[in-house]
Amino acid sequence: MNPKSLLVFDDLSSALDVRTEAELWKRLFELRDVTCLVVSHRHPALQRADQIILMKDGRVDDTGTLQELLGRNEEMRALWEETN
Repeated sequence: MNPKSLLVFDDLSSALDVRTEAELWKRLFELRDVTCLVVSHRHPALQRADQIILMKDGRVDDTGTLQELLGRNEEMRALWEETN
């Protein structure tokens, strides 16, 4: 059994143009046996996330998929609209 690799990214794509950002996330998420921990508010990263941890004032405010959070969390909806 091969161990999974953990890749940690902090706001990796914020300075990229839309096309380059999309290609970056596409290629990263094509990797096998890799777990990515991504700190980001960018739509392409959030749309590909299996699980999102929403932080507020330094604490975990909510967790779930993007659709779950958009459906129940006002803070997440505001963040989503603000960055759209």
